[in-house]
Amino acid sequence: MIDDGSGGDSDQFPDALGDGPSNPSATQLREAVNAIDVSNSLTAPLKRAIDDLLVLAAKVVGSVEASVLVRDGNEGGLRFLTAISDVKEQLLKLRIPPGKGIAGLVFSSGQPMAVSDVSSEGSFWSEADEKTGFKTITLLATPLRSGNEAVGVLEFVNRPGDPPYPPFTPEEMDQAAYFADAIAKIIDAHEVAELVEAVFDRTLKTIVPEADSTELTADELREWARKIDTADEHRDWLLLWISVREIFSRGDAHRELCREPPSGASRAGSSAPSPP
Repeated sequence: MIDDGSGGDSDQFPDALGDGPSNPSATQLREAVNAIDVSNSLTAPLKRAIDDLLVLAAKVVGSVEASVLVRDGNEGGLRFLTAISDVKEQLLKLRIPPGKGIAGLVFSSGQPMAVSDVSSEGSFWSEADEKTGFKTITLLATPLRSGNEAVGVLEFVNRPGDPPYPPFTPEEMDQAAYFADAIAKIIDAHEVAELVEAVFDRTLKTIVPEADSTELTADELREWARKIDTADEHRDWLLLWISVREIFSRGDAHRELCREPPSGASRAGSSAPSPP
């Protein structure tokens, strides 16, 4: 907050900067701050909810470490969204190629897997352990689904104490599936929020442009939206949002026009024959 000595809140800072035709930067700054505030407010609470559920899930299922992996593009790849682990920062940088590892198999098949010793499981992707220095021994993975679509994988790794670890039980697999349902719903909302934040980021760059930059047109935003890696239904919502944004940017006349039903439709409705 900028204190201009009046004791007002942040909404008053354009006055301190001399907002007006002679100082358009104040308006640009205000719009930029508003965009940042909205952007940061979208994914942060959803991410906290996922983290809280993951901590509870690991405690109930009885694992030392746990992680949430989400789809990375449209080819079946995965990335770590969050994790309970001493090597969390390394995990967040990893990308699992399509179909690789137990997580990739669970994601593609939609079926959970419990492995008592991953060294005897041919589908185990050891590269994550090699890059992080962690030692995975026992593992439970269950798919994250939103409706009929896979959105990620929930993993539980190792048990408290020293190995050998007891395997995960059928009851614990059921408990994992219960948490997976709850987490998947939040992940679907999180993906949409990430897209909206991306739009705010693009918009923010046009609000405070570089000297040789020009504001992105709706067609340029659509072209960008079609190239990003996300689910088809999320891309459709984003394209719809861009269209609505375009309509509202054209002023009151266009907004009113969109509210009015087509004249031909109203005439057709009025001239329709009455039922016998």
